[in-house]
Amino acid sequence: MKKTVGFLLLLLLVFTSIVGAVETAPRISDREIIDALHQLDKRVALLESGQAKIESSLAQLHGEVSTLRSDLMNLMFWGFGVLFSGWFILIGFILWDRRSTLKPIRDELKDLEVRKVDQMLQALQKLAQDDPKLAEILRSFSLL
Repeated sequence: MKKTVGFLLLLLLVFTSIVGAVETAPRISDREIIDALHQLDKRVALLESGQAKIESSLAQLHGEVSTLRSDLMNLMFWGFGVLFSGWFILIGFILWDRRSTLKPIRDELKDLEVRKVDQMLQALQKLAQDDPKLAEILRSFSLL
């Protein structure tokens, strides 16, 4: 019995401390509530006007960024165009230079071949003067 009374006292003490922890709000009149709501409305209106200014600034910045982006794209197109044009000009110059460099060498080789063939033909004609068989062969090819 003593234990149950002690337990009940302990429960009573715990519940009263919990109830004491809750603080009652001071009484606010309707007028004060209305004034607070009016101040809150003013703050909301101020925030909305600030938000509208920010949105207009963002729209302006978006337009500027779009302009800068298009300018940058145009610059890149021109840059790549100039770069590729330079490459094509360089390749064309290399091919032209190679052809113009090789042409004199080809002409010189042809002249050398013609001279060698002429020299060989003269040597065969001299030999054909002493050898009638060779002279007959050269006549058959219209070389004598």
